[in-house]
Amino acid sequence: MGGFGGRARRGPAPLVILGGAAAVLSLLLVAHRAVPGSPGSLLESALPWLAAPAALLLIVAVVTRRVAVIAVALVPAVIWAVMFVPALADHSRPGSRDLRVASLNLGRSTPGEALPPLVAEQPDIIVLEEVTQANRGTVTRTLDDAYPHHTETGTVAIFSRFRLSDTEPVDIHIGWTRAIATTVATGNGKIRVIAAHLASARADETAGRDRTLAALAAAAHADPSQRLILAGDLNTATTDRLFHEFAPLADSQKEAGSGFGFTWPAAFPVVRPDHILERGLTTRRSWVVKAPGSDHRAVLADFGTGGAGAAVTGDS
Repeated sequence: MGGFGGRARRGPAPLVILGGAAAVLSLLLVAHRAVPGSPGSLLESALPWLAAPAALLLIVAVVTRRVAVIAVALVPAVIWAVMFVPALADHSRPGSRDLRVASLNLGRSTPGEALPPLVAEQPDIIVLEEVTQANRGTVTRTLDDAYPHHTETGTVAIFSRFRLSDTEPVDIHIGWTRAIATTVATGNGKIRVIAAHLASARADETAGRDRTLAALAAAAHADPSQRLILAGDLNTATTDRLFHEFAPLADSQKEAGSGFGFTWPAAFPVVRPDHILERGLTTRRSWVVKAPGSDHRAVLADFGTGGAGAAVTGDS
């Protein structure tokens, strides 16, 4: 006998096997925070990619042509869709932008090759990580004409079309200076900008990243500026449990991006460790650009500054 009725006589094995797999996958999606420490952080970084096993499970279930099996396999697919489908939509907002910010981890790239595609996007402020003794001269020569105002500390730099003032290092408890804050005098008032490169996060070790993230978040929250941008390589996925420590700073990709905006590794990005966060501004658009030679893609965001706004601490 054909159809679903005939298939039902093949026994409970497909339902048990696929049901078990669906249960495990569903638990990983809804109870990921129950996984402790570094493994939990790794799982959360990979959460969007659980779409692959969820889809595979559903395909296998459809092949069995059994309603009960298909229904069970649908559960993790539906959970994933509820969690992530909204992020796939285009959240860009209408309205004019009056500030464009970019951030890029140069990695081992040649700045003369990596930076031109970024400069072509005409950002007003460029935040760079991995500015080293070897590439610093090329970085400066490439950007100086369009960005006459810049500041740097350690391996982090900020290049700007606008004047900078009240620049100071930010202690993120990494052992050396790898974060910096400055006031940018835009045409619509002052905005505080913090650039940072947090410690790396590995599958078996996130303690350094966790420590530097907590210090950076505390510094941003303690800053009295009503309008603030935090940009850089934060070595933390948007889905990581610790990312919420930056709240109420808003994530530009979530606010006005399309899709997940993955940036690493550049050849086939699977996670987004690079971010532009803000408070007191309106994010109009967020997107990603390839930077030849870097193992990261650059992140960019357009902002509406809301006019003169409230001035940040310090004078130009």
